[in-house]
Amino acid sequence: MASLMQVAVLGYGEVGHVLARGLAPRVPLRVYDPAHPPSPSGGPSPSGGLPSGGPRLVACNAEAVRGADVVIAVTTGADSLAACEESRPNLRPGALYADLSTSAPGDKLRIAELVASAGASAVDGAIMAPIPLRGLATPILASGDDAARFADFAGRHGMDVTPIGGSPGDAAARKLLRSVLVKGLSALVIESRRAAEAAGLGEWFWEHLLETVSAADERFVVRLLEGAGQHSVRRVHEMHAATRMLESLGVPHAMTAATAATLEEVTRTGVPPSPGRP
Repeated sequence: MASLMQVAVLGYGEVGHVLARGLAPRVPLRVYDPAHPPSPSGGPSPSGGLPSGGPRLVACNAEAVRGADVVIAVTTGADSLAACEESRPNLRPGALYADLSTSAPGDKLRIAELVASAGASAVDGAIMAPIPLRGLATPILASGDDAARFADFAGRHGMDVTPIGGSPGDAAARKLLRSVLVKGLSALVIESRRAAEAAGLGEWFWEHLLETVSAADERFVVRLLEGAGQHSVRRVHEMHAATRMLESLGVPHAMTAATAATLEEVTRTGVPPSPGRP
């Protein structure tokens, strides 16, 4: 029965805390994170922020993973391979190992190979929204042969997992493409806001920023692409001028200089087509 499934969570940072709080009332749960040792009583540590009767924090990876039906790894991307290698000797044959870290598709494929060598099944999971906003119901994409099996488990325990089929790494690719866009926008906002403040135009620019973002729709996005292709030479010159302005203001200008370089590439290669357009 689902209620008797043994679940392990590896990693007890922001995401691990949210998953642990949500899953603990639903399944027997063990949590391991070397930065969060268990309390002397064997229950949640005082710093864990979890209610009494929550998940059991354990002292080592083997104690968390051994016998688990589902292992959910929410380590940092930098630690994901090491966590999987440490888990492999203790994985139960047939267990699900769902790696939800943000790491490269190649790392997800290597994790899948390690898990398969233990007779278990790997799932590549990608968390697609900030987890503090929606908690356990944060949307997650899952790829790999057993993505649907993980989605079934997740759905029965309050999680929102959408299987997309494909191979390990396919979910990670979607997450990282979103990161290129969203984190790139974040960096552009930071750089342009610093420049606006340095130029004494912070209030004007803030209103302009909100107006531009609020009005964005499909036509706006298509115009960004097509306009870059049609006017790339002029826009290269414009961005070089913008780079010189930021230099004169003493503002770091990595994103502005990178924009000029990308538009210079467009003069040679053009822009990618919009869906449904040649």
